[in-house]
Parts: sequence; C-alpha cells; structure tokens
Amino acid sequence: MIIQLILLIITITGIVDSSNIRFISGELDSIISLRCEIAQLPPNAVITWVYRPRAPTIDGIKWLPLYANARRLTQNNQRFIVDYSGYNLQTEKHLSILTINKLNVSDEGIYMCKSNQYQSSANNFNLTVIPLMKILPNDGIIELNHLQRSINLSCTIRELDQNIIDPLKIKWYHNKHEISHQRNSHLINKYSHNNQATLILYIHNLSTNDSGLFTCNYDNGLIIKDVQIVYTSAVLEYSRSMSSKLMSTWLLLVFIMIIIFIIR
Repeated sequence: MIIQLILLIITITGIVDSSNIRFISGELDSIISLRCEIAQLPPNAVITWVYRPRAPTIDGIKWLPLYANARRLTQNNQRFIVDYSGYNLQTEKHLSILTINKLNVSDEGIYMCKSNQYQSSANNFNLTVIPLMKILPNDGIIELNHLQRSINLSCTIRELDQNIIDPLKIKWYHNKHEISHQRNSHLINKYSHNNQATLILYIHNLSTNDSGLFTCNYDNGLIIKDVQIVYTSAVLEYSRSMSSKLMSTWLLLVFIMIIIFIIR
C-alpha cells in the first residue's frame, strides 16, 4: 500500500493542465472546502490530495502530500481535514472534500485531487487568499423598527500581513451610489492601523429613504459585502396596502357572484 501511494505521488508531479483548474478565493482566517468528484473508477481506487505552495520551499516548489482516501499523509498541519465518502453506487463516483480551517497566506497554491488510476483526470484548484472583511452589526439583512432613530454600520478590512492597508480604498455605497462625506445624514469615520482599517457609517434621522442595499467595497471590488436594511414601517405600509387591495378584490368578486346568482 505504501509503495502504491509513493508511485501515485511521483506520477502527479508533472505540469498541471491550466485548462482544468478551478480558481478559488477565500478570506483570511475563514474556512474553505474543495469538492472533488471522480467518475469511472473501480470501488477500491485510492484518491490522493496533494498541494503545491505558491511560495517556494527550501528545496524549491514541489508537491506536498496531504491525504490518501481518509488517511492523513502529513501530521504537521492539523488545519487540513478530509471528508472521504468513498465510492457511491448510485452516482458511480468517488467523492472527497478537503476543508482548510483558518486560511493564511501560506495556504495559497494549487491543490490536486487524483486517483491512482492512470486513465482518470485530476481535479485542480488554484487557491488565492484575499483580505478579511467584517461588517457590524452583521451583513445580510437588518430590520429597523419605526422607533429607531440611528444606526452605525462598520466595515473592517484586515489585509495580508505584508500589505499596509490604505483606508481610502474602503467605500460605502447605498443602492449602488457612493456615500460621500458631504451628506448630512451619513457621517463617515475612518480608523486605520498598519494592515487593518475600519470605515464606520453613521446614519442619523432614519427614514424609509434609508432602506435598501448598503455595500462595503474594498480596493475596487477585490472584496465586497452587502447589508440589506428593511425599514419596518415601510414593510407594514406595504402589507396594509396589499391587504386593502386583496380585500377590495374579494368584495368585488362576491358582489359579481351575487349579481350573477340574482340574474339566473
């Protein structure tokens, strides 16, 4: 078994076919999963994960072994976990998912998933680590009630260790329009420190005009996250309007049915 694994690793040390590479990006400190499916293999095939770092190692750039099926080949990195489901009789495929926890810059490179069958093709993933973006109180959807008068949205960027962040590259948008410093109802403050910066958006005197999509954009779209603000009073007004229209329609239908019944 050991000899078979060594032969497999030697076999895949050639040049990667650039037409068969999936480009993946993940934020610093995040979790990312690479899904590998290989068809037309015998049930006892061995699926191996290897990794070629972007930064040169001491002996130059080379493939480093990670997993063979569910067996770990390197013990010095506990952040790599594989979920090997084996052979699926229904799909007739082997499935292996490699998960990387707490991404850092050293994880950048090409990950290859390949079987020990000569005729099968490899799955290649080119992983790039991008800056971390966090939005507080949260990204996604925020509901505001009619009593709320203000809200603060903060967007924090943490760059790669070797990069000094430029806070001017962080921008807030409302419904795709950039929010400038001159607007009275939206006040922006910047806080920066080496490779981390925060852009805080203060929104005062909230109204239905402040509902919609707020977007934090860093470095011309290198990383983007959205916050959808829903103003409760607007939702209630819409709901009441719809209810009123449905009630009017229902009454009209009842009236028509009564007329038809009388005529008959």
